[in-house]
Amino acid sequence: MCSDWSRCCGSGRAGGGAAEHTHLALRMFLSELGLSQWRSPEFCFIMLLLALIWFVRLYLHYGSQWLFLQAIAVPVNKFRFHPHTVDLVYQNSLLHTREELAMVVVGPLTLNAVTLLLVLIRWGCQLILSSFPSFLSKFIMALGVWTVLDPLAVFAVDAVLGRLTYSPEEPTADSSKLYWHFHRTQHSGTPGVLITLLIYTVLFLCSLTILYIYFLRLHNDGRMLDIFQRLHGKEEDFFIPHDLELSNQELSYIVKKAEQWRGFNGERRKVAVYDYIWTEDPSAGCATSSCDPQRGAAPGRGETSTRVSVCTLHLSGLTEPHRHFLRQPDGAIVEVTGDVDSTEPLRNASACPGHRPAKDAGTRPTHQLRERKKRKAAWRSHRVEPAGRSCSESGAAPKHLSL
Repeated sequence: MCSDWSRCCGSGRAGGGAAEHTHLALRMFLSELGLSQWRSPEFCFIMLLLALIWFVRLYLHYGSQWLFLQAIAVPVNKFRFHPHTVDLVYQNSLLHTREELAMVVVGPLTLNAVTLLLVLIRWGCQLILSSFPSFLSKFIMALGVWTVLDPLAVFAVDAVLGRLTYSPEEPTADSSKLYWHFHRTQHSGTPGVLITLLIYTVLFLCSLTILYIYFLRLHNDGRMLDIFQRLHGKEEDFFIPHDLELSNQELSYIVKKAEQWRGFNGERRKVAVYDYIWTEDPSAGCATSSCDPQRGAAPGRGETSTRVSVCTLHLSGLTEPHRHFLRQPDGAIVEVTGDVDSTEPLRNASACPGHRPAKDAGTRPTHQLRERKKRKAAWRSHRVEPAGRSCSESGAAPKHLSL
């Protein structure tokens, strides 16, 4: 699937797919927000959340401006809240240029600071707890979207209310504060317009960067980053487990339960661990197998595979194979199904596993087979019993097994 996505992505690039990539990014953005399917309950929830964040953004914007005026001891004539805006009237003639500049910056800058703080909290929860409530994740996403759109939203409301003109008794729009300040002090508002555009451009880039980082790496546990890596990564860079592959912890659990199992008629289960050491035969002689690991080539020069056999021992002496596992040279542990050549004699734990017939002597590598003594494992972890197996069929990590 990843290679198919990569080919699709590559064909898009070959055909000048900048527009296709933009369209894909927009669709993924709307999908992550829950706005792609407008009939779903998630869409209604997101719309209610965006409506709630509207008031949070509005009151944070103007509340920070009021606090700044209080900090510089400027009298506030009117401070009144409305659902769509806030009336903030103060004496503009008492402010210097840098203070009026700060009044334009402090509202959007506060929103960026709050959003960045929430993103850092989200990142810390991911590192420490590896989880985060879905509602709070969507809350941060909605707040980031309104932070990006805050200057535009404030400008649109102020333009509709006619606040772009100056009046001592009415609030002045944030976008026209510097214009009227320079018009009053220098008789030309052009520098104020240019400075305002520069400020809003910088704030827009900052808020967009914060939203991009959160959206790509943290929102929904970094699902967008995973999709990006799947599109652009090479096939050999991805880890694909084998069929019937299991972890060390699960194998340890299975073997422990097997050692503790007892049948109704006195049956028991025993576990034997074998190392298959494959080395090249320098001579033209036949392939042999030995219990002595010192015979033949050094084990470190070949590839070693480990087999874990779980067998049921009946009181009559019958040995019945139960489950078999194989650890491959690359470290992968897989369960072996079907007919397995069981050569280990469980009746006599000290006996040699014996010889296996070799085919095509001289062309096959020599392998040495030895039974390992079970040692106490340094790796032990609690694990829930795998579903789908009864107590008699499931096993667990032995106290003495070391792979």
